[in-house]
Amino acid sequence: MGIDTLAFEDDGALEGQKLDLGRYVQALRRRWWLVLLVAAVVAVPWAIYVKQEKPIYEATATIRYRNISAMKNPETMMQEIVEVLNSRTFAEQVVAALGLAVTLEQDSENGRFLIRNRIFAKLSSTYNPRVGTYVLRIPGDGQFTLAMLDEDSDEEIPLRTGDVFRAASDTISVNGISFQLADPQKLPSRVTFKVEPFKSAVSSLQQRVQPGLNQSLTLMSVKLTDNDPYVVTQTANSLARLYVDRSKVEGASSDEKQLETLQEQVRQAQRDYDEIDRRYTEAKRRAGGNLGGNRYEVTVAKLAEAEKKLETLKQQRDGLKELLDRATGTPVENASAAAREAISYVYKGIANHQLFDNNASMVVARQRLSDLETKRTEELRSKTERHPDVVALENEIVQLYNQIQAAGRTKLGNLAQEISRQDREVAMLNAQLGGLPEQESTLWALEREWKQKSDYLQTLREQLQKGKIAVTSDKSDIEILDPAIEPEYPVNRNKKAKAAAGGVAGLLFGMFVVIALEALDRSIKTVDDIKGTLKLSVLGAIPQIDFGEYYEFQDHEKAKLVDQQLVTHDYSPTPIGEAYRSLRTNILFSKTAGRIQTLVITSTAPGDGKSFTAANLSITMAQQKSNTLLIDTDLRRGVLHNTFGVPKEPGFSNYLTGSILAAEIIHETHIPNLSVISCGSLIPNPSEMLGSVQLRRFLDEMRRRYDLIIFDTPPLNAATDAVVLGTQVDGAVIVVRAGKTNKEVARKKIEMFQNVQAKILGVILNGTTVDLAHEGYSYYHY
Repeated sequence: MGIDTLAFEDDGALEGQKLDLGRYVQALRRRWWLVLLVAAVVAVPWAIYVKQEKPIYEATATIRYRNISAMKNPETMMQEIVEVLNSRTFAEQVVAALGLAVTLEQDSENGRFLIRNRIFAKLSSTYNPRVGTYVLRIPGDGQFTLAMLDEDSDEEIPLRTGDVFRAASDTISVNGISFQLADPQKLPSRVTFKVEPFKSAVSSLQQRVQPGLNQSLTLMSVKLTDNDPYVVTQTANSLARLYVDRSKVEGASSDEKQLETLQEQVRQAQRDYDEIDRRYTEAKRRAGGNLGGNRYEVTVAKLAEAEKKLETLKQQRDGLKELLDRATGTPVENASAAAREAISYVYKGIANHQLFDNNASMVVARQRLSDLETKRTEELRSKTERHPDVVALENEIVQLYNQIQAAGRTKLGNLAQEISRQDREVAMLNAQLGGLPEQESTLWALEREWKQKSDYLQTLREQLQKGKIAVTSDKSDIEILDPAIEPEYPVNRNKKAKAAAGGVAGLLFGMFVVIALEALDRSIKTVDDIKGTLKLSVLGAIPQIDFGEYYEFQDHEKAKLVDQQLVTHDYSPTPIGEAYRSLRTNILFSKTAGRIQTLVITSTAPGDGKSFTAANLSITMAQQKSNTLLIDTDLRRGVLHNTFGVPKEPGFSNYLTGSILAAEIIHETHIPNLSVISCGSLIPNPSEMLGSVQLRRFLDEMRRRYDLIIFDTPPLNAATDAVVLGTQVDGAVIVVRAGKTNKEVARKKIEMFQNVQAKILGVILNGTTVDLAHEGYSYYHY
């Protein structure tokens, strides 16, 4: 009989079908120590770091723009602000003015954090202070000593000594550093500070500046962080003042340049006016009283009016044509929300054009369009764009668009005719003007030019006066709205919460490590792993028995110790005993296996517990009054003789070689109804002997004497004995060890049964947890 169909599938496909959350929960419970270890590894250094972390203070100054009409777009403006505030020139001025190259060394012994303004009332530096470590000593006798530490020997090199009260009122300058001490009565006895390279201090400041701009472009923020609350406040305010002063200077410079340009334009306009005034006066003198009335003036006025009307008509035509071209080039169907809004804007522009102010039809269409769009917006609040009501409104709007476009095309044609007529009128007036006497036309032309020059000169004089006022007025378009104030608390003051967050992160990371290890673990652990990977039924799950201390022993010594864990004949209600009794029931009453009299028990690898399982299963079978025979067919490394205390030789191998009778190798045990045959002497060809006629003769004889015959065979990765013997018996059972047997290895080994006449009854999962092996074991601890 061929093996039952084993539809092996790819591990990834099987495991992708569902996520076994229980498996990962069990992994977390099993490796709780690893979770705590990883959490400790993460949390402890983090807690130390948080404890030693310097306080970080934050200060913000706010600048207001009063006039933003000429401002650029937000992106450009923000880019300019960042470039200015982060510029090297700005940073150098602030670093030098505030002495930011100087940093105080904290008093770690007393746990006090030194704040600079409590040491120095004023502090500044040049652009090239001398780098090094300085020591300021104030022993309390009214004197101070400033020294510099030698880099090689750490010896103090005296630099300045003086009266401490005088140093609190006068500025002390040394090595490019200038300072004034704070209240002498509150100064510590020793202060150590370092002067870092000026460029490094500048770079540090540039990295800590965070400018910001609100959406209306009226407020700008200058945010800064530092370990000293006084320094961060002064630095933020200094940057804000520098930025405002620079903006005012640039504004004043721009006004002055504009004023100079206006003055030059006024001078040129005055020269032009003087020239035309001279020519106009001379022309009037020559003409005297010979002017021919006001014909020229009237004709010029008519011509100007006609030209103005022509220009207006052309502007109206161009504007309407642009709107119509945009309407034609923008499809309405399947337009996005943004495109639909743009289309609506175009058609509203056509309907609201001044050419249609007195057009009753367009007024009605304009109102109808507004009503339809309002109704459509209300419908979309509760309905989709594909709803019939919304689609109907959309169709009406499209029809109205077509009507508006048609009316616009008609009006555009009418405008072309009006422009043509107006062109002819302008040409006619120009001809009339050319027919007037030359003296009269010249005089009126000069008068017209004189008026233009006079008006232009007056306009420039007015602009010049405004420019002078702008230059002399206060530049208040930009100002500091809110100066930065000294912060009371650091932004990182909540260290307990920060440390707790590190602990939580450590726990989560520990859980992640365990879950990752579990996901990468390719071993079989649960019943679902067997069903999903091997596609075989699970006959039983045997709880874990601690053999940890036995692995240092030899096989025969280990077997003697294992004997202590065998199922007893007094039906002790232990979890392992109940697990084997459940296994016995599943084998005897299997719906698919039928009656089982001969059974092979094997495993995929050594250490899976096949011999232990075979021994305990035999005992449970014997306890049910079944005459049971347990045969050790692991002819290479048999151990059952030690387990049951019977001689190893003669044994089964001796019978297969024909050197002894079957009756001579059968040993009764202390357990009723259970007999054992040991492995016997070592032979060179166990697999051939297990497939011999002698074995079939043995089976025929034993079937008549015993109710159940169990064969303990070598692991599949060591020999093919189990496969050979499996063709001679009613069924085979595979033992796998939870957490040890590799899925891929087990699958490949079981594939060895595919091409032979053997039946695999199922799999026994050995070494699992008690709760997975039998859910009812808690009853015994009730």
